Amino acid sequence: MSERDEVERRWREAENRLYPIVTVRPDLYEVSVRLVRSLADHLSAVPDRDALITSFQSATTKDDLDAIGVDPMDISSDIDLTLVRAAAYQVRSRELVQREALDRTTRSIERARKAGDPSAVVWNSGENDLSPGFRRIEMALATGFAVSTSTEISSETMQPHFILESFQLDPETGEALDEPPISPRTEFNDPQEWRAAGAELRRRLLTTTQEDIDGTA
Repeated sequence: MSERDEVERRWREAENRLYPIVTVRPDLYEVSVRLVRSLADHLSAVPDRDALITSFQSATTKDDLDAIGVDPMDISSDIDLTLVRAAAYQVRSRELVQREALDRTTRSIERARKAGDPSAVVWNSGENDLSPGFRRIEMALATGFAVSTSTEISSETMQPHFILESFQLDPETGEALDEPPISPRTEFNDPQEWRAAGAELRRRLLTTTQEDIDGTA
């Protein structure tokens, strides 16, 4: 495990430990949430996760609280400020991950448009489509129609099973829209059947170009 992975693991654990503790005390919960948000906002200028790690390691809890104008002596001793600080770093880390994903999506859409491609891959994780954790989302640039193929572990059989679904995204940004699915989530046990169904769905939804739409207008 890398140094960054270890620090980020500590942040996640802190967040997971903090809220169950404070939810039994609404007064502590309110203060803790406010502190976490204030600290996360203070970290909004940190440009990336590597810099976030550096910031975490080079400062103390008191340093960060001083930066937002909070005196630790004014906070109830029932609140673990070390957990609060680490949870705030986790919040900011999650925001940076989301921004990085959005930036990758934007670049992918821009490259596809410049190349004249009808679709762009807006999400791709995992190299082997038969291994759990794999997910690929491809979006039609003209319509925002998206096809997702993914591989998960079945909780019943503990074997890989294969997921196919389609939904509407914003064609400019690739962000999710609050729209009903274009086609429902379908699960397959046979990977060849899943691949064939995915190829057919991509053919139907992803090959329409803007010229096709303009030609029928």
